[in-house]
Amino acid sequence: MTDTGQTVPLVQRGWRRGVDRAYGYLAGLFVVAVLVQVFLAGVGAFGDHAAKIANAKSFDPHRALGTVLGIVAVVLFLAALAARASRATVIGAFLLATLTLVAQMALAGGGENNKWVGGIHALDGMLILVLSVWLAGSAHRREAIRRRSSTTSPVSPSAV
Repeated sequence: MTDTGQTVPLVQRGWRRGVDRAYGYLAGLFVVAVLVQVFLAGVGAFGDHAAKIANAKSFDPHRALGTVLGIVAVVLFLAALAARASRATVIGAFLLATLTLVAQMALAGGGENNKWVGGIHALDGMLILVLSVWLAGSAHRREAIRRRSSTTSPVSPSAV
């Protein structure tokens, strides 16, 4: 096993293994959705210019996807718990859910009145991107290790 900084639960069987596999695919889709979210922020920034950002309809897709991302981040955390993924994965998924669901909404609201808070909203979005890439990558590495170990598992004595 390579040193990836995490333990791989090779004993996952049945539904837990399936949940971890689904977690990996969902984490990958989350990364793509975060990239789309950054694009939608640009569309909103260069869209209609209402006096207040809260009134700018060009940010509506960005807001809607942000809400979906918050919900998906919570689902990722619950899936990491159910799959009994590594401690680092569970903590990372919890942090992702907190940054996505709580911090982003609070910072976006605070950015209405303070440009520096709005800047932290954008920085938090980049932290979400980096964290989601790490979580997706570690999930896919776990799956690759499980696949390698299942194809190179020794023949049982009863099969000889």
